[in-house]
Amino acid sequence: MARTTQSTRLSFLQLMAAGCLLAAGGVTRAQPPAAAPAANPLADLATIPYQPKAATQGTIRLAGSSTLQQAAAHWCQGFSRVHPAVTCSIDTVGSDAGLEALLAGTADVALSSRPVTDADRAAWEKRPDRRMVVVVAGFDHLVWIVHASNPIAELPWTPDKGILRGGDGQGQSADRWDALNGSAEWKDVPVHVHGRGLGSGTRWHMDRLLAGAASYRPPVTDHDTEAALVEAVAADRGGLGLVGDEHARWPGVKRLPLVVPAHASPLSDAVVGSDRTPDCRPLFLAVAVPKEGEMPAHLREFMAYVLSYPGQLDVAKDGLLPLTRAEIHAQKEVLGWAVER
Repeated sequence: MARTTQSTRLSFLQLMAAGCLLAAGGVTRAQPPAAAPAANPLADLATIPYQPKAATQGTIRLAGSSTLQQAAAHWCQGFSRVHPAVTCSIDTVGSDAGLEALLAGTADVALSSRPVTDADRAAWEKRPDRRMVVVVAGFDHLVWIVHASNPIAELPWTPDKGILRGGDGQGQSADRWDALNGSAEWKDVPVHVHGRGLGSGTRWHMDRLLAGAASYRPPVTDHDTEAALVEAVAADRGGLGLVGDEHARWPGVKRLPLVVPAHASPLSDAVVGSDRTPDCRPLFLAVAVPKEGEMPAHLREFMAYVLSYPGQLDVAKDGLLPLTRAEIHAQKEVLGWAVER
């Protein structure tokens, strides 16, 4: 899905204020962003400039998640200004298809809004010549929404039970709204989950957050776009959905904070070097590299650009959440690069 235009997005400073970082008190609530933070939160990255090692040339084919479409366009434009002999193309075919294209050799960089799975990695282990390296390029704040008339004020979440497995305190699913909002008037209203289609990164995160570590999966009504999903929740008294932050502000729906318990253990796929909360979705870049030897020069330069101040400014321009300094250092270490702290 292409992201909204700049006129309808929050400023990147406002989005950074709601950056899904863990609070010191241990309990985290996804609060609406403040009107404006006091200082530029990207200032801490100003000392991480993009410093090309040499001029380079070639073609970089990016394919995958539509969530990263606009950020990828900004990266290509900024990178091409420094390296005019490099040509970039972007194909937004979805996270799963992007990773498949990388494996097939028809893409150089896969854009993914879900983590790489064990099955993805197993496919790469069969390749004799190449391996896959995956880094985080930014984050997206996902927000739960319900029908505007729903009295619920927040969604408690735990890593083991998620949201819908804790309805009665005994691990049974909360399939009626009274188990979640405490209102007897809602005892006959079923929880009706609306989501993106299978293969979407947003859907992957929604399924995980709903049931936690349990194998329970509620029925989901699929929607092709987030706009269609929001419209469906606005028309469905029992609706529940997960969308990007900008779509949670549409008329007819109410946004809910996700409440994380104190001292909750990190998820098994938590991003290395990051303290983000579970409603903050990491956005990944996967690149194929030789099993022996270095990454091609033009791809290395592109990844270096993304993990620099101008590359992260491009992330913020799209209304996404840039990496922190610690997260950038951690991603460079994943790539095997020397890091000066």
